[in-house]
Amino acid sequence: MRHTRLFLACLSLLAAADGHAQNQESGTGWQLCADPEYLPLFQPLIGDKSDPATLPADIVSDSLDIGTRDQSLFEGNVEVRRGSEWLATDALRFDHAQQTYRTEGLVRFQNNALRMTAKSAEGNQKTGDIALSGLQYQFNESNGNGTAESVVVRKDGSRLRRAGFSTCPSNQKQWQFVADEINVNDETHQGVAKNVKLEVGGVPILWLPAMRFPTDSARSSGMLTPKIGQDSLNGFDISVPVYLNLAPNYDATLTPRYLSERGLMLGTEFRYLTEANSGIFEGSYLPGDDIRGGDRYRIGWEHFTAMNRAWYFQSSLNKASDVYYFSDFGNSITETSTALLKSELGFHGRGKYWNLELTAANWEIANPTQAPGSEPYRRMPRLALSGSKPFGPWFEAGLNAEAVVFAHDVLNDGRRIDVTPFIKFPLTGRNWFATPSLSWRQTEYWIDPDPFDVTAPTRLSRGLGIFSLDAGAYFERPTTFAGLDFIQTLEPRLFYLNVPYRDQNDIPAFDTQPLTFMWPSLFRENRYGGADRQSDANQLTTALTTRFLNSESGKERMNFSLGRITYFSAPRVTLPGEVPQSADGSAWVAEANIRLSDEWQIGITQHWNPADRNTELSSIRGYWSRPNGLQLNASYRFRQGFAEQTDFAVVLPINDNWRALGRWNYSLRDNQNLETLLGFEWRSCCMAFRVFGRRYIRSFDSRENTGVFLELELNGLGSMGSRPELFKDNGILAY
Repeated sequence: MRHTRLFLACLSLLAAADGHAQNQESGTGWQLCADPEYLPLFQPLIGDKSDPATLPADIVSDSLDIGTRDQSLFEGNVEVRRGSEWLATDALRFDHAQQTYRTEGLVRFQNNALRMTAKSAEGNQKTGDIALSGLQYQFNESNGNGTAESVVVRKDGSRLRRAGFSTCPSNQKQWQFVADEINVNDETHQGVAKNVKLEVGGVPILWLPAMRFPTDSARSSGMLTPKIGQDSLNGFDISVPVYLNLAPNYDATLTPRYLSERGLMLGTEFRYLTEANSGIFEGSYLPGDDIRGGDRYRIGWEHFTAMNRAWYFQSSLNKASDVYYFSDFGNSITETSTALLKSELGFHGRGKYWNLELTAANWEIANPTQAPGSEPYRRMPRLALSGSKPFGPWFEAGLNAEAVVFAHDVLNDGRRIDVTPFIKFPLTGRNWFATPSLSWRQTEYWIDPDPFDVTAPTRLSRGLGIFSLDAGAYFERPTTFAGLDFIQTLEPRLFYLNVPYRDQNDIPAFDTQPLTFMWPSLFRENRYGGADRQSDANQLTTALTTRFLNSESGKERMNFSLGRITYFSAPRVTLPGEVPQSADGSAWVAEANIRLSDEWQIGITQHWNPADRNTELSSIRGYWSRPNGLQLNASYRFRQGFAEQTDFAVVLPINDNWRALGRWNYSLRDNQNLETLLGFEWRSCCMAFRVFGRRYIRSFDSRENTGVFLELELNGLGSMGSRPELFKDNGILAY
């Protein structure tokens, strides 16, 4: 008998189609199908991974007739076993002269990959040909199964007639692929299927006169799953990706996209990989936009080169045709709210005690609300060095240094050198630590003359010392809460910071902004990001954290934190337009995270300023799930003077096959809907259908867009259609 490869070659198209399912599924999971019928295992699976072609075959039968010249007849419960292969039939007749054989009665075959039945089988040992009729097969590690009217396997390939494939039970073919003829070439590892149809519910929904496919795991050029949608801005939207396997180490995807309100767009993606380089190029082009006029395009290039073990080159270059591109073509709020497009490239080095980088960066405006000239300074270039080295267990020395050339089309150009050497004394005990740190920050500026203010300084300098002391302790005890045993920790922490005041009002803010005040801000030496401002300080942070750890697993189930900065002298350093800090201290920062079980969790963050008795930030978020698939996410976010929003998302099972999905994101501050989505999903054991309706803010003038998305998912093959990106990126967690 021919070895396993010939049997699998007959089913190469079907096996290739089912490859994705085999990676995701284990065994036959048809719980959602009533009374599923499938081909059972004939024999227990064995773990023998030897090539059956190298092993002898053992034949067992009730009787053996060798009375006829040049012929042998095995009859009654004939079994042929060779390694992991097993074959059974009623009778097997072998012609020694012609080296041919044929079976009589039903044929059953099984190996580690699949099991199958055939009405008859015959073959030629000389040529290696084999012919099967009335084939039915079932993969062992997935739900993939199907039939073929006849199969002919030859030395150089195989041919199947009237072949079908599905991941549905054999008695409930909710969908299947069928082809009149499939020809497989074993030498080129390519196959061609003719008159291919995809049937859903017995109705053909896709037809191809011919389809080429690979018969091994190698990539192959071809058409990918189309995406279809409809919205009020772009109209009917369909894209058909075409994959091009150009070489083993690079490929491309061309995506023609038709938007009924705008025209035909072409997207492209090119990926490459060499021993030292990797990257991806993406682009899209729409000639003559029917709505806005003119050509629309976007280009992006990500590249990485490993120069040696210590050095690498990395770049990220991006360009868009206009400021409306992302609001017009983005598919999520994250894309449509893109404000700036950054491009950066540079060399990076790293060692055991040091990091060095030489980079250049540019920004361009990507939304119409940004005034021309408001983009950040270009860094042309930036050289940064950071490093530290311990000298014994209680002494560490290091240096942070940066040199930048700033350029801008509207604002004055300048150059800056910032150097900060430091020493630390890390002291530790069994349950405590204390780390005094002393540094000196020296910053030098060379600024181009201001043609509108001849008195503006062009040479500036700032130097100051920074002292900090970070100290804390760790205590623990066993305790009981809600009937559960925990280890409770108590972690007090003090952080003292002293930085003298320096007048920095003449220093331009090249790349400096106040950092968002959160829990880590309690322990920073500077409340600004960037070197143009160093905050003055004479302050003490007092903080306390307690955690509850499961006494058996060690998993953290709850934590509570409370902290505040007390100012002994009011901070005086500010940026232009910035409100000065409170005289006595920062807001109280409180955080809590509770997860007593894996089914629900709650997170709370609260910033309360005692100076004006106002809440500066408030955030509450919760997640609840049930074994039946119910999921509920709810959150409330408030930041004083900036935003106040609610966000709800739900996955609601209706029965075993139906569930509803929804999300509502609303701005209380603006009294405006940000995003509303409602969808329904029907899922069986082998396919799913989803329909979504979505209304969301798409442009910076608060115009809303309405879209309808349809998606058909066939288990083991992927999906056709389109779904909102939020279902993968945010909103509904475990969708």
